[in-house]
Amino acid sequence: MLKGLIGIAADLLQLLRRAAGMPRPAAMPVWGVIARCDGPTLRADVLAGLSVALLAFPMSMAFAMKAGLPVWSGLAGCAVAAVVAPLFSGSANLAAGPTNASAALLLGSFAALGAVTPEMRASALPTLLVMTGVFLLLAAWLRLGGFADFVPRTVISAYVAAAALRVIAMQLPPALGLPGEYADETLPEVLWSAAQSGRQLFLSMDLWLAVLTASAYLGLRRRHGPGKAILGAVALATVFAALGQNVAANQGSHGDLVRYVGAAAQGPLLRSPEFSLRTLSTLFSPALALAVLVIIEGTANARASALRTGRASDLHQETYGLGMANLACAFTGGMAASGSITRSALNVASGARTALASVFCGLTVLAVALLAGKWVGLVPLSCLAALVIIAEVELANLAVVRIILQSGPQDRTVFLSTFVTALVAPLDVAIFFGTAVAVAFYLKRTSRPDVVEYDFGEEGELRERPAGRASTGISILHVEGSLHFGATQAFHDHLRRASSDPNLKVMVVKFREALHLDANGVLLLRDLAETLRQGGRHLILCEAKPETMAIFVNAGLVDQVGAENVIPWEEANPTAALAKAVRRAKELAGGGEAVLHVVTAPHPELPRPASASADDWQI
Repeated sequence: MLKGLIGIAADLLQLLRRAAGMPRPAAMPVWGVIARCDGPTLRADVLAGLSVALLAFPMSMAFAMKAGLPVWSGLAGCAVAAVVAPLFSGSANLAAGPTNASAALLLGSFAALGAVTPEMRASALPTLLVMTGVFLLLAAWLRLGGFADFVPRTVISAYVAAAALRVIAMQLPPALGLPGEYADETLPEVLWSAAQSGRQLFLSMDLWLAVLTASAYLGLRRRHGPGKAILGAVALATVFAALGQNVAANQGSHGDLVRYVGAAAQGPLLRSPEFSLRTLSTLFSPALALAVLVIIEGTANARASALRTGRASDLHQETYGLGMANLACAFTGGMAASGSITRSALNVASGARTALASVFCGLTVLAVALLAGKWVGLVPLSCLAALVIIAEVELANLAVVRIILQSGPQDRTVFLSTFVTALVAPLDVAIFFGTAVAVAFYLKRTSRPDVVEYDFGEEGELRERPAGRASTGISILHVEGSLHFGATQAFHDHLRRASSDPNLKVMVVKFREALHLDANGVLLLRDLAETLRQGGRHLILCEAKPETMAIFVNAGLVDQVGAENVIPWEEANPTAALAKAVRRAKELAGGGEAVLHVVTAPHPELPRPASASADDWQI
């Protein structure tokens, strides 16, 4: 018991030493960005920031309402996160702020806490964000953000496509001018409602403003780029809306932002975090879940932007920036900050060159919310909705989806399972479920280790033992492949068949090509050694590489099998370990001379001869 505790303490100390030696995120890399910035870069970043701010303003308020929070929480969260995150990430690949997934997770967390009013939710939010920010900073410091590497590209593509459809479903009603609320409606439900509107749909000014916006944007983008195209399309739609007196005719409908801006103009609702033990213990699980979601969503979007731009993305630095953004939001009344799919894609498409583009976006949102809210209210919501829909269609990347669906049945299954789950369940659940399906396929593929059994013939030749034929006393098992927990049953079946031979005296197991041995395999070998010992037989473990040998020693398997029966791999002399094992097996079997001239195993794809002499057979 004491020895085990000492071993655990030693392992923890070693992990801490490794953590202390890991490279840390840079404290504030934006200074390097500013030092390298020139005039053209600054102009491109300002234009990109203004373009993204146009969409960030209404979307952030919509996400706040979806989470059951005051609209100021969405605006503050968008502005503060957009300014703070790039200061500490130094990257233009990720636009931080409220997202559809983080809003849904916040709403679920508030429901679990019993926070049923916006005031109660706003009161619990600061502490929740402080804890989330701390978790993110720890993940960045310990470089745990790398676990996102285990989320397959297939899962990310399905998640992005499904998220795009969900955002399109949220933006279609204002784009079409449909009356009523559609916050929780799916895309088929929205389309059905539009179909039921019949001829009235084509009489809606919102629909024609959305068409005008989309046409103007697509036409201007070819000649002037996305940033100027967005500004031009918004200006044109706003002028047409004003001329048609659309704002005055649609008060209280989806036609404008007036009622949203009016609610936001009531001012910020600031509350201090509460650090009582009860509050911290209650919010621990929701904060951890939110931090995991932010890491997965943020790193996935940063990686997608990096692929589009060719700019490198340090995922640990991105996590550090998101952690600092959530801490800042906690003290400014903002909601949770994650990596936005839509704004990240639009930021790249608008020509952003550095992290300063996001800073300009955040400052614009904050300035407009505080100083020019009534003027933003003149912009038709249908105009912004049309721009969001175009961005989401491009973000879905249908060409990538087509490649995935044509790649094979496994990729199709992973993609479709993630995609369907993301449409009917929270987006974070879809990521976990899709990754679990991909891991299950991997474990299934690697859970059948290749085990070939050899023994000695009557004249001393070494041969592959056919199934069902009794051995001559010594059986050599060549194990190739993974021996993780998923392969334990298949490995057990091979060992059971080999050990059930009544003529067996010594079993030699070769581990040179065996990978990923874990505690399940060690326990299986321990039970095998005990079973053979009770029958007066012996087990020899040979060609154990250093990592496998370390597991044998730490688990006490060497003591149980006998040090003389555990023969490590010798890199300088690849044939020595098996030669020693054969010699030892001959001694234990009680007869014959040791075979010393043994070399490496034949390639598994090459045919094996039926038999060969011990001197020239390749094992």
